[in-house]
Amino acid sequence: MYVKNNLNFGTGADNEDGMQLSLTFDEDTSSVFGEYVCQPRFQGAEGSVHPGILATMIDETMDRINEAMNFETTTGELTIRYLQPAMIGETLYLRGWFVKKNRRIVENRAEIENEIGKIVARGKGKYIEKEEE
Repeated sequence: MYVKNNLNFGTGADNEDGMQLSLTFDEDTSSVFGEYVCQPRFQGAEGSVHPGILATMIDETMDRINEAMNFETTTGELTIRYLQPAMIGETLYLRGWFVKKNRRIVENRAEIENEIGKIVARGKGKYIEKEEE
């Protein structure tokens, strides 16, 4: 029996209903980047991407940083500022960067830019490092 093991909604390659975001980590700058085109099934108001989907994209971008830097974390706090609508079918550019780690809290930032270079949403996150068992 085949067991699917990567069902994460945002980045899980095995989740046919998910977003399947592909994000790349740049070791030199401790940053992540990627691009994504939202399909109509992720629509909010007519023609635009649902804000919850944008929040997922920002969270997954920042979480990828933690993963690449070997921080085993869970989202503790996520703050999103929506600046303008992101449209279904347009290419969105994601980028995120590491800010700092203080004890068990990792802080990162991320933003999403549209095809004409306007930032549609930006976020900051605090991630709690899991305790060793």
